Amino acid sequence: METSTEVPVASAIWAVEQVAAELRETYLGVAAAMVLLQRVGAGCTHPALRLARRSGGDALDLAGEVDQQVTDGVRRLRVAAGHVEPSTIGELVEVLDTVGSQWSAAADRIRRLPARVTAAGQQLHDTTNADAPPADVTRATDPAPAAARQRQHDTHTTARQWQHAAEQLDLMAECLTSAVAALGSYTGGLSGAGHATR
Repeated sequence: METSTEVPVASAIWAVEQVAAELRETYLGVAAAMVLLQRVGAGCTHPALRLARRSGGDALDLAGEVDQQVTDGVRRLRVAAGHVEPSTIGELVEVLDTVGSQWSAAADRIRRLPARVTAAGQQLHDTTNADAPPADVTRATDPAPAAARQRQHDTHTTARQWQHAAEQLDLMAECLTSAVAALGSYTGGLSGAGHATR
């Protein structure tokens, strides 16, 4: 039976965990935007751009601190309520196996994405080549071919960026697979240690 203090504490934990989940989602968006800013602003020394990069980095650092403080508070309350973190080797292995399963599922999902991005880039490339005006028709004074050339350049640039994104997705899947293998090796060692102490 729950006491009169357990209900509001559980409610407070639930509320702050929702905030933490939203913060983590937002963090990923801010981090992705930072990467984009780094790409387009590479080599630019304008003070406003430097300030934007610095402020974005500060925001990410602060998000990490907030997440740590929220997580520490939740952990402290759970321990006080008797919900202790994994303390035996078996419990730890179970948690790590869950993490490994989630990462493995994420890797499987990500592996399907590069082909879709590449196909979209190829479709874009094919469409642009089909729309390109014949070389013998273009005149230096005609603005239409210049606009078509710019469109073709933009499309080729986009297709290259998308191909790079597909390669990055492949790397991400490889990183997750490597992480799963590392966890498996670690939990395998823990399981052996657990059997040895019995």
